[in-house]
Amino acid sequence: MLAIKNLFRNKLRTLLNIIGVMLAIISLVILASLGSGLLDTGEQVLKDSSMHLWMKGRPVDLKTQYIQSSQARISDVHQISTQILADPRVNVSTPLLTEIVYAHKEGEYPKAVFGLGVDTGGPLVTISSGAPISTSTLYNGSTYDGPFISEVLVDSRAAHLLSVEVGDTIFAGKTISDARNRQFKVVGISDSLSTFSLNAMVIFPFPEFQLITGNHYHDSASMIIVRLNDVNTAEQVKNDLQEQYPEYQVSTNREFLNNIIKQNGFFIVSAFSIVILAIVMGTSLIILTMLLSLNERKKEIGILQVVGFSRLSIARNFGFEGLFISIIGGISGILLSVPVAEIINQVVKRITGLDELLVLDTKIMLLGFSMAVIIGLLSTLATIWRLSTIKPMEQIRSV
Repeated sequence: MLAIKNLFRNKLRTLLNIIGVMLAIISLVILASLGSGLLDTGEQVLKDSSMHLWMKGRPVDLKTQYIQSSQARISDVHQISTQILADPRVNVSTPLLTEIVYAHKEGEYPKAVFGLGVDTGGPLVTISSGAPISTSTLYNGSTYDGPFISEVLVDSRAAHLLSVEVGDTIFAGKTISDARNRQFKVVGISDSLSTFSLNAMVIFPFPEFQLITGNHYHDSASMIIVRLNDVNTAEQVKNDLQEQYPEYQVSTNREFLNNIIKQNGFFIVSAFSIVILAIVMGTSLIILTMLLSLNERKKEIGILQVVGFSRLSIARNFGFEGLFISIIGGISGILLSVPVAEIINQVVKRITGLDELLVLDTKIMLLGFSMAVIIGLLSTLATIWRLSTIKPMEQIRSV
């Protein structure tokens, strides 16, 4: 078929077109797989946490959603958590406090880590090595005047980042200068909460972390998480808590995940825009190349028309060249998406601890191939349109 032979007339141009389509399809497949993987991973993380409801402060502006100011926190959290736990439908009610803090070994430069204050003796924390943190008695019901136990847990990423192991001593605080004055003993390694942050994590007893970060003044926390005795009562308990505490936002697991996605909407739209741009550029590259090729061969096309070839016959020979290029590029892009996804999974696992974030689903691969076919059909239509504008007699006179 002449269309296939035409692919080899200018091998470099054909190769560049195939690469353009291939990159567009890889971008589409990887982004779609990433989006699907994030949703699946998020749901699995929330499911594994065995928690059913999340209460957090309502941010009053865009900035508070990210810096976690006091406006977006829960105040009097010990009292509220106790009140929630008094509900017979509730099995666990525990506050969480998250802040970026600085930590380091003696003589080394402080590094920023994700600090998490939690009831370390509760159901959220499991120890992979070492021992659990001793029970903190710093908060006695109204004041923070109990003894500091100065013990922490680190996850595997923090252990590697800070070059520490069980039994070592680290310095940690909200600021670099504060970190140099606060000493803690690493009593264990725990990765049970690592999926809640992309950063290396240091886990503190909740009241001690409040005091370190200045959240003890209003007894503040980032959120309260609730486990129910019966998951089927989640919607009812959520509505009751929302009515009881209208100043805060209560969410089920699905709603909490949706809120996270909305707060990161800018990054999602940016990634989507990149894929759209790649598809548009790939399509434009093929169309422009096909039109350039036709322009170079107008005389040949004019002669074919004069000797009796129909427009349909000529279109069949010249128009399907772009379709063949798109199909080859699409198949190549899908095949190359497999090792690309594997590389990304390895990088993500090393950074975050999340395993198999990208899973190449058959439906996503079919989506990629379908997009390649659409690109090819668009180039074919553009070619057929250009062929219809070529007048054979004008081309013959110029011979």
